[in-house]
Formats: sequence, structure tokens, C-alpha cells
Amino acid sequence: MKRTVWQIAIIILFAVFLGLYNAPASVQKALHLPDSITKDKIHLGLDLQGGSQLDYKVDLRKVPAKDQAAIVDGVLQVITKRVNGLGVSEPSIYTSNVGDEQHIIVELAGIKDLEEAKKVVGKTIQLEFKEQKEKADPQEVERMKEYAQNVLKNILKKNDITLAGKEEEQNNIGKVKYELDPEFSFANDQPKNIATVLKDMKKGDIYKKLVDASDDEYAVNQSGQLSKKEGVYAIKLVDEQETVRFDKQAYVSHILLSYKGAQKADEKVTRTQTDAFQAAKEVLAKIKAGEDFSTLAKTYSDDPGSKNQGGVLPSPVNKSAQYVQVFKDASLALKAEGDISEITSSEFGYHIIKATKIETDVKERQVKLEKVFFSTAADMWRTTGLDGSQFTHADVNFDQLYQPYVSIQFNAEGAKLFEEITGRNVEKPLAIFVGGEFISSPTVKNKISGGSAQISGRFTVEDANNLARDLNTGAIPAPVLLVGQHTIGSTIGQEALTKSVKAGLLGLLIVAIFMIVYYRLPGLLAVGALSLYSLILIFLIKSEINLIIAFLFSAIIFVAVTYKLLKANEPALEKILSFLLACFLLFFVAFLLRTPVTLTLAGVAGVILSIGMAVDANILIFERMKEELRSGKTLAAAVDAGFDRAWSSIRDSNYSSLLTCAILFYLGSSIVKGFAFNLAAGIIVSMFTAITITKTLLKAFIGTKYGQNLWLFGVKQGAKERPIIKFMSRSKIFLGASATMITLGVIATLIFGFKPGLDFTGGTLMEFKFVNKDKVVTTETLKTALTEIGTELNKAVPIATKTPAISPIADKTTQSTELSSTEEKLDLENAQIISSGEDGFIVKTKYISNETHDKIVTELKTKLDKNMEELRFTTIGAVVGGSMQNKAIWAVVATCLMIMLYLAFTFRKIPKHVNPWRFGIAAIIALVHDIWITIGVFVIIGYFTNFEIDILFITALLTILGFSVHDTIVVFDRLREHLRIDEKEDIETIADISMTQTLSRSINTSLTAVLTLTAMLIFGSSSIFYFILTLDIGIIIGTYSSIFIATPVVVYWTKWALNKKAAK
Repeated sequence: MKRTVWQIAIIILFAVFLGLYNAPASVQKALHLPDSITKDKIHLGLDLQGGSQLDYKVDLRKVPAKDQAAIVDGVLQVITKRVNGLGVSEPSIYTSNVGDEQHIIVELAGIKDLEEAKKVVGKTIQLEFKEQKEKADPQEVERMKEYAQNVLKNILKKNDITLAGKEEEQNNIGKVKYELDPEFSFANDQPKNIATVLKDMKKGDIYKKLVDASDDEYAVNQSGQLSKKEGVYAIKLVDEQETVRFDKQAYVSHILLSYKGAQKADEKVTRTQTDAFQAAKEVLAKIKAGEDFSTLAKTYSDDPGSKNQGGVLPSPVNKSAQYVQVFKDASLALKAEGDISEITSSEFGYHIIKATKIETDVKERQVKLEKVFFSTAADMWRTTGLDGSQFTHADVNFDQLYQPYVSIQFNAEGAKLFEEITGRNVEKPLAIFVGGEFISSPTVKNKISGGSAQISGRFTVEDANNLARDLNTGAIPAPVLLVGQHTIGSTIGQEALTKSVKAGLLGLLIVAIFMIVYYRLPGLLAVGALSLYSLILIFLIKSEINLIIAFLFSAIIFVAVTYKLLKANEPALEKILSFLLACFLLFFVAFLLRTPVTLTLAGVAGVILSIGMAVDANILIFERMKEELRSGKTLAAAVDAGFDRAWSSIRDSNYSSLLTCAILFYLGSSIVKGFAFNLAAGIIVSMFTAITITKTLLKAFIGTKYGQNLWLFGVKQGAKERPIIKFMSRSKIFLGASATMITLGVIATLIFGFKPGLDFTGGTLMEFKFVNKDKVVTTETLKTALTEIGTELNKAVPIATKTPAISPIADKTTQSTELSSTEEKLDLENAQIISSGEDGFIVKTKYISNETHDKIVTELKTKLDKNMEELRFTTIGAVVGGSMQNKAIWAVVATCLMIMLYLAFTFRKIPKHVNPWRFGIAAIIALVHDIWITIGVFVIIGYFTNFEIDILFITALLTILGFSVHDTIVVFDRLREHLRIDEKEDIETIADISMTQTLSRSINTSLTAVLTLTAMLIFGSSSIFYFILTLDIGIIIGTYSSIFIATPVVVYWTKWALNKKAAK
């Protein structure tokens, strides 16, 4: 008893410490608590405090596997330097493994100029000095063409030109250029070779061969000079349309009467201008008299190009035709076929024009192309080995004409190399490149020593300052691609936080009331443990303890858990598995104590769900205690037996949930990781509080005079065991009902289809709130305004017409690649508009840049409400969407596979006639059942509402898998227990007994989670409404399947196997 008193005292002191540590700052300040406690605070994610998140994918294709970790760390350090230079308050920059991809996540709270931040953060800055080659490499062109051919094969194999083009541009700066047409242009105006291949292409096609650059294309070469474009294209026809190009077009014939001195007049023409005009009048008179125009043209016309064709001109006359203006005006003035013009004077002579065909509203094909250009132009520069790795510092200075230049300083190695390079290049040019862009190529006058150099060019002061800043922050050691952007307003973040906290407190209260009403005294003690659980979880979320102290705490927990495991009455393999969990706890708890957790909205949902799951272990123990009390055991014996015999269910069910969390964490995005991390922490803490705190409190109470009252434990004296429910006799009804629900879900999916969200399709989402009550904004008025804005902004960019194509290979602003066009022609007319709460709307459309987004917001404020608030702005590249689809599928498959393997392992010690693999496979069948029905329900919901399948929906499905198998294990564990006791008993009877005995605990464990989720559903943030609804519905379906699907599958499979064996 004395030992128990000390344990209770320790628990109380622990609770007081946690209460003070987690108290609001005002309370801590009033109590004059030390800084070591008051300095720690809860770190809120962007969706709770507002700000922007940039997701960069690191391209490691050319990096050896052994160097990849170091390269990613280098990228992280450079990006951190650049972000710190922006002056953002408390930025969060971290790596994230999304499947097999390495990402850098940059979170910027309160950023003012996001577009500038994007340019600075991901810019490719690599300083290089190059010397002139003595002669060109004859094999260079063929090597580049072979390289381009291999890239094209990869593009065709994956049917993805965007990612390949962006990555190749990053890896071959100055030699490869990716382009996505910002607008439609006429197919006939494309460079000659491209226009030719377009005739055989349709929308979505990637041309299966490389296309040579045409003679009419020009490019800026590596020396900054304009020259003919040399290279090959990979081309995709992104979109096409037929558009009216000309209001009117005329096919004409003409007779030209030239004169001596007229432009391009033949030497044989000797008539004067007066004679030519007189001749023209005579010819016109003959035409009017009825003579044949074609015959007259062959006789009198001085145009050698059309004379023999009877004056017929091959090309039609329209506004953009290559004819002199007076000739076009006269031709287009003709109204009908056969009309003859009056005599028209031009610099070529006098024309008589006849209309052979008149067309109105002339349509032509317009195209939008995606291209990757591979330059085969000879590279006149070669590397010298002098680059950014020997660079130490850059400053901005001014020359005698007050023009800015950047002075750079090398280290000792760089200084020596620079002296050697300048020494062998006296009176020769030395080129300077930054980020692959040619800056200048000054001629070396003499050898330069001292380790300093100048970079000059046509710089403004701002350009020079930016270049110096970029050089000082260093070069990114591997290309990065901006694959996602998420911006949220501080107002919606604060609202989401307030609602989530209220929902969490309400969920905690509801669970507490349920536990006390249903389980009485044990329930009350469980509520005390649940309160302590909440304090522990908050402590772990906000703590920043010294690493040594954190590790010491973890080591104490590790030793305590290991000691308990060694004493446990379990098979050796189970002890090994539990020991591995203890090892995980050693590092996981140390990490939690040392590193504060950034709490996101999904993370809050994970915490709240874990509140519902926190009493799960208590329920399993209390239900087992009731059984032991009904069997006649004393309270002390019942408590010990309840904890001991419930342990296998607690262990297996929580281990399966932790497996799900691990897979979510490995394959998920940063939002999903936050949810999985907090849920895993909640599961571990709940196991600790149930097994230690609750047990200690119960043992302390039963030692008192009130502790022998069975009513307080929900059991009547001499109570009989519950009658056995014949579940198996009705199981075919439930199996039929499930088959019907699955069939309806499949039919609904085939008819209605999936509605993939932004995470899978890519695009832009904006959420607005209109606050002007005098001018009500409706969906219709918002759609009209957006359509007008789209039209106005599109008019600002004229349709391209045919001019010599000049496209520099190296862009003046080299920056990180984005997986979408930043200048895409707006299609706001077809934007999806969804009502979002009172006076709120969500707008979903194709990808738009941050700059275009700012223009849209400004115009909306002008047209609709100057006080309009933007709550959210999110962009995701479509390539990332495709990647997420694959990861989502693999996550589901991996979860099912791991659960099946774990169950087959943990149920291995059962009678031979019941194969342990049947338990694993039956659980998977139940999980597939849960997934299909849940998907079917939400396909139907999506048809009638705005619901879309996004990454949070997949997260919810995976959580459902873990929870469903959690309940299934409770039933399977009891089935295993009875099979060990009496393996000769009919398996149907054993199944009925097991399901009856576990019915209340299966329902109650799910009910507590559903109660907290329902509180979150009703009172929580609308942005995760469907996420919570998915969990709610899925957990209900999972509870149903754990009782009525999984066990019957094991029973019928076993009976079939026994009958088959008997038949032999």
C-alpha cells in the first residue's frame, strides 16, 4: 500500500508540473515561473497562423546514391541562407521524403512579396569562368542529337514532356530550353518545320521524332549575339482550336502594267508612267467589253510570276498577307466573285484586279505547344575549373563612369587558378557565366594576380546588388523544381485554430461523460488518465528540452518498458517485437522532447482523433475486468487479469495502427506527415497512460473501503454471463448486405466517376470572403466578374503573328523551375465556383502565377467589394498530382500488405486446422470492403456536392484501414484465445462466443472515436470537413466489418478447408 501511495504522489506531482508547463503565458507570468518553462510555446503551422508554403523537388538523377544525402543537405543550407536574407520572421525550412523523392519545404509566415521570394529561393546560381576553344568539337552536334533522342524516348515512354523538359533545362543550362506557349498562335505562323509536322498531329500528341530548327528562327548564342538557331525540338501539341482570323479574304487575279523606273520593273519595259497608265485604261476597257481576263493577262501583264497563269495569284489577300497595302485595300474592296477593280497604282505600276473568290469569317487552326529545344550550336567556350567553389565574397562597386559592377574575391586555390588562366589567355577573351547565363567576355590584357576579379555588364544598381547577394548565398548543388505552393490568410488560420480547439475540448468532454456513465468508477479513473494524457501530449508538442536531458528521459522510459517486457508472459518473438518498439520509443520520445512539433490543422485532427482512441486500451481492459468479475474473481484478481489478458489485443491493435502511421509518414506529404506523427504520438501516450496510470489508480482505489463495491465497476453481484448471440447463423445476411453496398458503390463509380481534387490534377484554388453587406455577391455575379477579368487580362497579351522567331536559349532571369506555365492564358470563364460558408466562395481553375493571381484579386476588389478578404491561395503542379496518385495507391497497398504480414505473424500459434494466414487475408478482405464502401459513399456524395478526392481523403482511408484492423484484432484475439483452450470445439460456436464477448468493446472503442470526430465535424474547421466525415463514416463501416465480415470469412474458409480435407 505504501508503494501505491508513492506512485499516486508521483502521478500528482507529474500532473502539476505538466499543468504549469502547459498553462497560458499569462498564468505562467503571474506565477513567476522560470524562463526554462515559459520560453517554450506551441508552434503553429501555416494553415493555423497564415503564410505561404513552397514545395521544391530536388532533382538527384545525376547524383550518385552515396552522395545524395550530402547534396540534399547542401541544398537545404543554401536555401536556408537565401530565406534568412529575405528577413522573414521564424521561417521553417526542412526536408521531406515523398516516397522516393527528396523535397525541400519552405514555410514563410507573413511574407509580403512571395513572387520575389520564389525567385530568390530557388534560383540557380553557379559562377563559371570559361576560356575560348581553339577549335570546335566536330562530334558535339552528334552527341547532343543523340542525347536529345534519348530524352525523347523517355518522354514518349512516360508520356510526360513537362517534367523531362524542366529537369533537362535545369541540368543543361544554356543548351536545353523548355517552353510552354503562354497563348494560342496560328499553326501557319509557326516556324516552317514545326508547321509542317503539326499537320499530322492532334491535341495531346507528342511528335515521335525530333524536329530540326527552321531557317527562319534565330537565337541569342552564348556570346550574347543573334544568330541562326541550330538544334532540334521535342514537341507536344497541348491544345488546338479553330478561330476566325480574317473577317474577309479574297482570291484574285491581276494584270500589272509596269513602267521604266517602277520597282522590280523588267529591263524590257521601256514605257513611261503616262504610257503605262494609258495602257491600263485600254486593257480595262477591253475587260469591260467582255474580253477574257486570263487571256488579257497573258498578253499584257508585266508580272512574270502570274503572267503565264493568267494573272492568278497563289496566295489569298487578307489583312496580314504579304502584299503592298494599296493592293490589299483594292482587293478587299471587291464584294463578289468576278468583280473588277478600278486601276490601282502602286510602286510596281498599275494594277487591274479581278476577284475569283471571296471568303468571309475565315477560320484557321490555332495551336498551343510545349517544346524542349536542344541546341546543337557549337560551344565556343570550355570550362577552366574556376567556379563558385573557389569563391569567397562579392561586393558592389562603381567604375569611373558610376556604372555598377560586382567585385569578387577568390580563396587561395581560386586566386592561383585565376592567375594561371589569365596568364595563358592574354589578348584573348575570358567569358563569365552566372547560372548558365552569359554575362560578358572581357579581353585579358595581362596576367591578374591577387585573387580578385570584376563582373561588369549592363547592370542596374539593383541587378548588381541582387547578383552579389545571390553569389554570397552560394550555388544550389542540385537543380530544384517548384512543384507546389500553398498560401493561407491569417484570419482563416485563427478561425480554424479556435474551432479546432473548441471541437477538441468538446470531444474530450463527451468521451469523459460516456466513460463515467458507462464504466462508472473505472471510467472516472480513465478520465483522470485521459486528462493526464492530454497534458503529456501538449507537453511533447511544445517541449524543447536539452538533448542530453531528453535522451535521459527516453532512456528511463526505455529501461522501464524493457523491464516490463522481459517480465511479460509472452512468446520470445513477441518480446523481440515489443523490444523493437521500445527501441523506437527511445529515439521517438527523445525527438519529441527535444524538437517542438509544428501543429497543422491536420495535426490537430490527429490529436483529436487520438483523444477518441486514447480510451481504447482502457475499454479493452475494463470489459475484460467485467468478465473476470462475473466469473467470480476478486476485484484485485480481476484488475490484474483484465490488464494481463487484454494486453495482446492492446499490443496487436495499436501496433497495426502504428504501422499505418509509419506508412503515412513515409509516403505522405508534409500535411499528411503531421497527421501521422501526432496520431502515432497519441497512440503511444495512450498506451502508456492506460497501462500505467489507470492501473495504478485502480489498484489504489480497490485498497480502500469503497473499493469492494461491485456496482462502482458496473457489475451486479452474482451477475450471469451474457447470452451467446448467434452471429454466424445470420452472417450470410450481413455478407449479402455488404455485397450489395459494394456493388452499388462500383456502379456509382462507373456512372459518376471520381472527382479528383487539386492534389491529383494540379491547378489553382482561391478562397474569398466578401464583407460588404450592402452589395450581396452571388455565385452568378462572381462568375460574371471573373469572366470579365479573364477577358480583360487576355486582351493585354496580343495573339502572336508571324515574325522571325527569336528565342534566347539562356533567360536573363535564371530561376528555379515551376511545373506549370506562369503565363498561361486565363480561362476564368470555366472556373469552378463553390459556396463556402456565409459570403464565402472557393474558386478552382487551371494554374495561374502569383502575379496573375494578384491582378485577379485587385480587379475583384474593384468590381465587387474593396474590403474583400482572400482566405486561401494554393497552386499545385499537375506533374506532382500524377506522382501523388501513384503514392496514394502504393500507400494503400503497402498498408494492407504490412497488416496482413503482421497478423499472420502474431496469430501463428493457433491450432493447425486454422491457418494463421487466413486471419491476415480475412482482415485484408474486410479492409478492401471498408475502402470500397467508403469510396462508393463519397463518389455519390461528390456527385451531389463539391467533394473531391484529395490527399487528405487518401489519408483518411489509410487511417480507416488502421482503425478497422484495430477492431478486427480485438475479435480475432478472443477467437485465438478460445481456439487455444478448446481446439476441438466447432469453429462457428467459438466465433459466436468470441463476437458476443467482444461486441461491447468493439462498439465502445469505435464510439469514443466517432464521438470526438462528430464534435470536430460539427464545430471544427470547414477546410477539413470532408476529411473528418470520411473518418467518421469509415470508422463506422470498419467496426461493422470487424464483427460481421472478417470473422465469418475466417470461419467459412476454415470450414471449407476442413470439409475438403474430410472429403479426401
